[in-house]
Amino acid sequence: MTSTQARYRPKRVYEILSAAEGSRQIRLSDRIVELGEREYRRYEKVACWLSTTRGVADLSRELEMDEAKVPKLIDALEQSGLLYRLDDAPKTMSGLEFHARFSSVLNSWLLEAFNHPFWERMMSGKGSARLFTGWLIELYHYTKNANRHMPLSCAHAHEKPIKQLRAKHYAEEWNHFHYFMKSLKHLGFTEPQIAASVPLPMTLALSNFMRQAARQDILAYSICSAVLEGTTTDRKTYNPYYDKSAELYGIPKEAVSPIYQHLDLDVQYQHSDLFREILEHVPEMSAERVTTVLNYGHQLVEHIWLWTENIEKYYDVESNPVPRLPFDIDRD
Repeated sequence: MTSTQARYRPKRVYEILSAAEGSRQIRLSDRIVELGEREYRRYEKVACWLSTTRGVADLSRELEMDEAKVPKLIDALEQSGLLYRLDDAPKTMSGLEFHARFSSVLNSWLLEAFNHPFWERMMSGKGSARLFTGWLIELYHYTKNANRHMPLSCAHAHEKPIKQLRAKHYAEEWNHFHYFMKSLKHLGFTEPQIAASVPLPMTLALSNFMRQAARQDILAYSICSAVLEGTTTDRKTYNPYYDKSAELYGIPKEAVSPIYQHLDLDVQYQHSDLFREILEHVPEMSAERVTTVLNYGHQLVEHIWLWTENIEKYYDVESNPVPRLPFDIDRD
């Protein structure tokens, strides 16, 4: 491995879009970098080369570039934001410094979590009332299952101020599933029907992942919670889904109102500020802990995408029961 390979790494790429004349727009967490076709191919080769043990001579041949010019190309890629120096990564940071880092990537994470085709399908009129209902049922189950992971977050918080903040959050959230029950009643379901129904596997997986995060590190749990609360801070982006679905699929306004009531309550409680309040009580985080916490946050993003996939695939099949019925000795 060369000294260059030991110093540089490619930044995470969230999306690559084709642009005019073969150029590419590369979306990072904090910017969009546009490269021409030749520059993009060179960037791809450099990014792959950095994780190998091949020498600079090999890279220059692959790039069809004089070896003396390779360092200038790598410097240019760093200046554009596509590469970063490992030496620039801090060995420790404060909780508030970490919050600033998290805030800089949150929008990119939310875009990734909600870029599933389901959302465009629903907003374009190609969805159905059945899909809206299925999504609402699974949201009911996930919110009710907060009682499976939020108490764990309190139990595994060792610092008293953080334990108190997590307990306060639980006290404010534990019964919010009843808002979605209200919505489902306006769609023609009874409370016993919904209460006895079975969540999808990915709905349970999402809850179980939150339980795992609570046991691993209270900050790992809290970053996941912060991602889930993130949509309440950008209501212009995420809220049109409810009104558009009501318009397109004949969803009664009475079924949408409780959803807005729940969102309004989250804003009133300032739950989107909770992660910052928790991190105010964290004087220092090691680089290893920062990595662990960020990994949990991004895995939560991936869970949301897969959860959406599971919802669409199940509720899109007309023969599948809605809500899902539990297995029992009489029926089965």
